[in-house]
Amino acid sequence: MRAALPIFKQMTIVGVGLLGGSLGMICKQQGLVEKVIGAGRRAENLKKAVALKAIDRYSTNLAEAASGSD
Repeated sequence: MRAALPIFKQMTIVGVGLLGGSLGMICKQQGLVEKVIGAGRRAENLKKAVALKAIDRYSTNLAEAASGSD
């Protein structure tokens, strides 16, 4: 069941591997969040997560990634 309205405007996931990427995808698919930000150490992995639509954008700086998240 898809949420009527997003519960969160923005969430940050630290570590966008198998678990983090799956969490981002399901939250977006279910309409729980408007925007998902990924945080991690390697930009190439984060770029793949954007391409797979697991996250909307990313940062390798944790403070930057978390800024504005609920």
